Amino acid sequence: MTGALRRTLPPFMTLMLEVAAVVILLAATVLALVLGKRHARRLQRTRRIHIDRFKLKRRHADIELEVFGSREVVDAIRGYAKEHHATIDEATRQARTYLREIVPKFNLLAYYRVGAPLARAIMHFLYRPVVEHKTLHDFNATAPKNAVVVYLINHRSNADYVLVAHMLFKFVSLSYAVGEWARVWPLNHLFKWFGGYFIRRRYREQLYHAILSTFVSTITKNGVTQGVFIEGGLTRDGAFQKPKLGMLDYIVAGKRDPGFSAPLFLIPTAINYDRVLEDRNLTEELVGKEDRRTKGDKLQTTIEFLFRNLLRSVLKRFKRYGYAVVTFGTPIAVDEFVHEHPAILSPSYDGRKAALTELAELVMTEISNALPVTPVTLLARIFADHPGEPLTDAEIIEAVDAYRETWHNRVWLLREKTGDAIWRAARNVVDLRHLIQPAERWRSDLFEGSGLPVIEEAWQWNPRELLLRDYYANSLMTFGEVKERGWPELKKVAPTVAASAGTKERSI
Repeated sequence: MTGALRRTLPPFMTLMLEVAAVVILLAATVLALVLGKRHARRLQRTRRIHIDRFKLKRRHADIELEVFGSREVVDAIRGYAKEHHATIDEATRQARTYLREIVPKFNLLAYYRVGAPLARAIMHFLYRPVVEHKTLHDFNATAPKNAVVVYLINHRSNADYVLVAHMLFKFVSLSYAVGEWARVWPLNHLFKWFGGYFIRRRYREQLYHAILSTFVSTITKNGVTQGVFIEGGLTRDGAFQKPKLGMLDYIVAGKRDPGFSAPLFLIPTAINYDRVLEDRNLTEELVGKEDRRTKGDKLQTTIEFLFRNLLRSVLKRFKRYGYAVVTFGTPIAVDEFVHEHPAILSPSYDGRKAALTELAELVMTEISNALPVTPVTLLARIFADHPGEPLTDAEIIEAVDAYRETWHNRVWLLREKTGDAIWRAARNVVDLRHLIQPAERWRSDLFEGSGLPVIEEAWQWNPRELLLRDYYANSLMTFGEVKERGWPELKKVAPTVAASAGTKERSI
């Protein structure tokens, strides 16, 4: 109500109007909730959607009962009370706070009527999304009906959540383990509505980890289909990261319960992009702080990026960022692994760590075997093989064809079937971003029959963008190659390379 209108009405009339407005708002909210629930039920019946019951808000009491009935949680509450000089009631309240923070509030209508269409629109606007369904179809045809499935995924971008959800929503709704970055309004509500549960990485509180581990084991035993990024965080140099054992340990721990008789399967899931939206911010962490852009520079770059792409969209000149591909490795039967490695269920972490590490590396190897090749990553690999050298169109095409022959066992889901077509697809993306630039060079034979020197047109990778070249080239390294190389700590790189991270993105 405006100030002018408020001054022209008697006080009692003003109060009545404000009360009426509140009543109308509440009535509209209740009506929306009732109709929304009816619509959600109708949608579930029509599409025959199976919802894991432990995702739903009305099952929170069951989750709490199982979590707080765990001996591990009871001991952790007592340990917390002793360590913090608190009462058992205070420690229990803290434990309930942790649990409320973690558990999802899955909303079928939000997931299938808002999340799925939005994910589809975003992915098809930004990329050419491709998914390899054969492995899943074969698995679903042979797996027991009561099988519990967990998707273990390599992590390249925060868009991974949207991409995998979009690719799998016809099969299943995933409950993601989401990091602290999304615990801000309104993302926190959105992720919980979509079935996600929050985890605090690098948080050392024993009580918290007792709650988290028991929660994950509980939902696993009760058949909730989960998506977990086994590397823990985003890769900075483009290569596979060392797998984290924590979440995998919590998932497998459910098999200590004799009542968990349903077969448990891990589905290795591989993701690769022609362009990772955060690539510059990620690679920038490889250089010293003095060489990084300021927050103001990053904000300016982001605004320019959004403005340019909005303008291109309005003018219908927007070009997608190439491929975003999801593939699946051979499913791993956890029950068989436990039978062969019983130490993985040892009550002590030190006793099961070796077997957990072996399982994690088996998952990473399967992800590596399923990792898809994309045009830009292949082009970056070719330029990384010839550092600083200009390459002609013919040489690039020849190198692409050579890789297609050498890597014939790798996953190629590209529409382009020839070296020439793959080179043109990659060039559309990298040329727009100024990652490559025209160059001239003398022909290797220097002279033709006329005796005149011959200059031929070629391409070279932008010397100021070497971090991005290596980032995309590294994405095609196998897990075995990365393991042999090792996982070095982040450190300052050479100034010529670091300069590329300090420049603003000029195009997109």
